[in-house]
Amino acid sequence: MIQMGASMKKVTILGCYNSMATTIFGPMDILNQAGRLWNRVSKSPQTPFFEVTIASVDGQPIRCTNNILVQPHCSIEEIHETDLIIIGSATYIKEILQTGPELVPWIRGQYKRGAHVASICTGVFLLAETGLLNGKSATLHWGFAEMFRQKYPKVNLQLDHMFIDHGRLYCSAGVNAGMDLTLYMVEKFCGRQAAVRSAKTMILDLGRKKQTPYDCFLFSKDHGDQTVVKAQSWIEQNHAQSIDYDRLAEKYHMSRRSLERRFKQATGVTPLGYLQQVRVETAKRLLEEGSQSFDEITYMVGYEDISFFRKIFSRLTGLRPKEYQKRFTAYSVKHVLQ
Repeated sequence: MIQMGASMKKVTILGCYNSMATTIFGPMDILNQAGRLWNRVSKSPQTPFFEVTIASVDGQPIRCTNNILVQPHCSIEEIHETDLIIIGSATYIKEILQTGPELVPWIRGQYKRGAHVASICTGVFLLAETGLLNGKSATLHWGFAEMFRQKYPKVNLQLDHMFIDHGRLYCSAGVNAGMDLTLYMVEKFCGRQAAVRSAKTMILDLGRKKQTPYDCFLFSKDHGDQTVVKAQSWIEQNHAQSIDYDRLAEKYHMSRRSLERRFKQATGVTPLGYLQQVRVETAKRLLEEGSQSFDEITYMVGYEDISFFRKIFSRLTGLRPKEYQKRFTAYSVKHVLQ
């Protein structure tokens, strides 16, 4: 029987309707093993740092994605005191709020009483509902960025971050970024050595800070400006050519200034910025296939200056081309036994 130390931190992992089970069990396993697994393999006394409880709004099983049922330990009403709340993914925020209107006031109340509150992936939707992030920065999985911006305009989205720490409020990017954030929480509450030991025993990377290499430009066309949609499609189909933006504007019966204004209003970037994104996405795909060099790819996507395109690529992905290719080249290329 492991005796709980006086400094053990109480953690509540909040599961919601259609949470990804990994966003519940991943943090739970890391926190439960902190002070345990390293000690076990090194044959020293186990000294757990966290007491972890899974809670749902009503204590009933949490129906996660793929119809996986997770049995929580209790309901949120049974959590009278906690040091840290971790919110699992909460993509279906409308349904979550409809079936659990008490979630938001409960999170606010626990925060007011001193609890730290962290969100994983789309769990930031529920955290944003509390208003605690208004005027602050946040991050989440890049695929839900536009949805989040529209719903929570008072929150400053910074997608390049793997996770963000506001002192007692935290959020992380995608599912695996929740592991990064959880390791960071181990370090914050228990020290660097505990985090390093947790990372080593669970074979996890420690110190990832940027989501940028995993981002994917989505070429959204649901903004409602059909002229811009046509211009986007034209740029995508002709991205390897040299584009004259004055002629492109004439093609759609407007001035270049009007095109650039409408384009940026609809997509968030200028036509030039859009072209750069299209070219970088094409280059990323070709690098992932592993059959062409970056020099060859540079010419294929429409650039002649390799150094210039390398700078654009690094700026938009956060990695140099060789680093990107090393990380994302197909397993069949990298891991064939010799």
